[in-house]
Amino acid sequence: MPDHPEKDPEKGLDGKLANLERSLEHLKAGVGLLGITPCAWCSTYYRRSDPGALFHHSEFVCYDCVSEWWLHRCPELTSDDRQKAERELRRWLVNHHKAEVIGKARDLPAPERLLMKLVTSCEQCDASGKTYTGGRCSHCDGRGTVWVVVRAPDSAPA
Repeated sequence: MPDHPEKDPEKGLDGKLANLERSLEHLKAGVGLLGITPCAWCSTYYRRSDPGALFHHSEFVCYDCVSEWWLHRCPELTSDDRQKAERELRRWLVNHHKAEVIGKARDLPAPERLLMKLVTSCEQCDASGKTYTGGRCSHCDGRGTVWVVVRAPDSAPA
């Protein structure tokens, strides 16, 4: 039987689907050339020229999805990769989203006054909880971790 889509409806549908998939890939490539990238979690497109729009660590993730993304990705990372990702994420949140690094539990705002709260390793003691002399790290209270928080707009620090 000749290879005619009109005579073989199943092959015609497969061909149309393949053409649609190719066209979609071409559109995605074109959008990428314009400097627009989708969030890997919600698929919303953002301009790459806006450094606060997307966090990048192996994939692009928007601010709205970064907490959920971190909860899923964190356990998949090696210890070294996790520390690198935490450092990058902490800096991105502080530089672009007014996040604060809080080392002591007593300094944490009430949960209802927060938009985001993540736990990351302490950069001051390299997550050891100790100073270079062996004393307790005063930045993280000896835990080796700190909180990175983004306050709700109406709850600025006192």
